[in-house]
Amino acid sequence: MSQGGNRHKLPANPSLKDINWYKKQINWGELPPFYHMVSQSLGESEGMLTHGFDTAVKKIIDKRNWNLSLLGGYMDDNNEIHCDNKPRIALYQVFSERGFELHAIPYAKDQEIDQYVKGNRLMEFNLWDPLSMRLLLRVNQLHKFIGYYFEHGDDADFALILHAHKTVHKVIQFMQQYTNVTKVEGMTIKAFFEAQEKRLGQADADALQLQGLRSGIQGEHKK
Repeated sequence: MSQGGNRHKLPANPSLKDINWYKKQINWGELPPFYHMVSQSLGESEGMLTHGFDTAVKKIIDKRNWNLSLLGGYMDDNNEIHCDNKPRIALYQVFSERGFELHAIPYAKDQEIDQYVKGNRLMEFNLWDPLSMRLLLRVNQLHKFIGYYFEHGDDADFALILHAHKTVHKVIQFMQQYTNVTKVEGMTIKAFFEAQEKRLGQADADALQLQGLRSGIQGEHKK
C-alpha cells in the first residue's frame, strides 16, 4: 500500500496491516487499547493458517492423528499417509462473554462428540481433546467492540469488524479444504452486527416516537 498521496484512505480490500495503519492516521498515530486487543486477536487467527505449529487447526488436519482404519487410509513404506476420506467435523460460530469463537466438534458414527476421547474405534481421530482442539479461533470482546462501534466508532473500527468476518470465512474455507465439514451453524459476525444495528435503530425510532409523544402531551397542557 502506498501511503504517499493516499493519506487517510483505505484500499478497496485492506489487509489488517492497512487497517491498523489507517487507524493510526486518524488517531494521532496511536492504536487505542480496545482496538489493539481486537486487532491482535485477528492477527493471531490469520497467522495460525500459515505459521501456527501447535494450534487446534494444525492438530485437526494432522493426518497422523486420523483414524486411518476407519477412514480407509494407510501409511506407505516411506511413512507417507494416503487417505481420500477426511474426518468429519461440525463448525459452530459462537458469541460468548469472551467474544466471538469458532468451535469444531468431531463425530462418532453420526453423533457429535464434545469430550476427551482416545483410541476409540468409532472416532475418526485417534485423539480428540476439546481443551486443545475445539476452539479454532477467538476474537476477544468482539461483541463489545461492535457495540462500541455503534456508539463511538469510526471507519477503521468498521473495517476491523469486516476484516474479522472475512478472517472467519477464510478459516472455515481452510477447514472445508482439509476436513469434511458437515455443517456450519451459529451466529455469524455479520448477523450479530446487523441485529445490533436493527436493535439500535429501533431504539432510536422509539426515542423519536417518545419525544413526539411528550411534545404532544406538553402541547395539550399549554391549551
